[in-house]
Amino acid sequence: MAGTQRAGGIYGLRRLREPAFLRLVLILVAVILVGFRALQFILFTTQVQWGYDFSAYWSAGLHLLAGEPIYSAAQLAGPYAPQQQYLYLYPPPLAGFALLFHQPWSVWSLLAPGDYRAAVWAWTLLGALVLLTTIVAIAREDGLTDRIRRATGLGPWLLVAAAFGFPPVVGELVLGNVHLLLLGLLGLAWLGIRGGTVRGERIAGVAIGVAAVIKVFPGIILLWFLLTRRWQGAAFVVVGIVATTLVTLPFTGLQPWLDYPTVLANLSAPADTRDTLAPTVWLAEWIGFLPARLIVTGVGLVVVAWAALRLTTRMSFTVAVLVSILVAPALYHHYLAILVLPFLLLLAEGRPIAWLAVAYLLMSGGEQTALGDLSWILNRGLPTAGALLLLVLAAGPRRTRRNATPSDQPVGSGSA
Repeated sequence: MAGTQRAGGIYGLRRLREPAFLRLVLILVAVILVGFRALQFILFTTQVQWGYDFSAYWSAGLHLLAGEPIYSAAQLAGPYAPQQQYLYLYPPPLAGFALLFHQPWSVWSLLAPGDYRAAVWAWTLLGALVLLTTIVAIAREDGLTDRIRRATGLGPWLLVAAAFGFPPVVGELVLGNVHLLLLGLLGLAWLGIRGGTVRGERIAGVAIGVAAVIKVFPGIILLWFLLTRRWQGAAFVVVGIVATTLVTLPFTGLQPWLDYPTVLANLSAPADTRDTLAPTVWLAEWIGFLPARLIVTGVGLVVVAWAALRLTTRMSFTVAVLVSILVAPALYHHYLAILVLPFLLLLAEGRPIAWLAVAYLLMSGGEQTALGDLSWILNRGLPTAGALLLLVLAAGPRRTRRNATPSDQPVGSGSA
């Protein structure tokens, strides 16, 4: 009789609920997934994608070293598409940091003069370490490590495997953008917030400030600090911005800061939208880029405000992180690597694992040229839907839980 216990064994569907069997299946799936992604990564390191985005930071540092402008004349002259290798799009401090990859400080410039691909290995390793540290720290502090160990006998390494098997993470490691660094800063901000102390709130504010100077969109989280009356956090966002600017100013000089507002204002729609997930770009096809940018940003700010006033601390912060990414006018698949943090926070909040798995799979789509004109469904449509699904899950009804921590409480009072 299938499904009954025989001779000390368990058979049939009941076998699926046996902890030892479940652990074996999860380990096998994790090994296959991570092994496949590792092969993909190795393959991409031989292609043009390897370090494609990192080349912009590396090039900006080289321009600073030579006393040249870090922004091109085309960026200052008028509208430009944010799609070109070596094109630097960010505030000046990151270019100052990129000086570390050039003489006289960098061993990589000695190993391969004039070639960014030697330095990108160090950048990729840094991103992988930030990802690993962030997952382990948040899993421990939010109770995910204990919950996974009780359910499967495995620790946070199951989450680590899922993260390294997440296609946007693989893309980020290959292209060498800044989103894993931003993930670490946003994760640090959450760890500071969840403790409910003034010191933690200040650390969170500084982390968001540094993130906003690396790439502008995390600055939206300042609104969350203000609406949740976390005045110390809001003040230290400004401290983080000012401190990062002042530390790097001797290396960048003042002119890039004078140029950057023009560079930001001239940013136009991507010329090639095949890989673009931004809601702004979707809407721009109907009403134009500038109106779409204003509408999406306005709606995003309203959503952050609603979440800050109505949801728990954990979920309102999750909404703020998601909105900050979705309002970015240039949003590509590998940007979604930051969504590792919302996944962790949604798991900690007790959101349905089945829906989180659906979002994970939706964001695992890639370009399928065999589909022809319909390739946008897998390449753009499904990943966009997956990111929006996380937003819906974060804004959904709260599940009542015992032994609530400060991060589970409804927001409405931050530290004084």
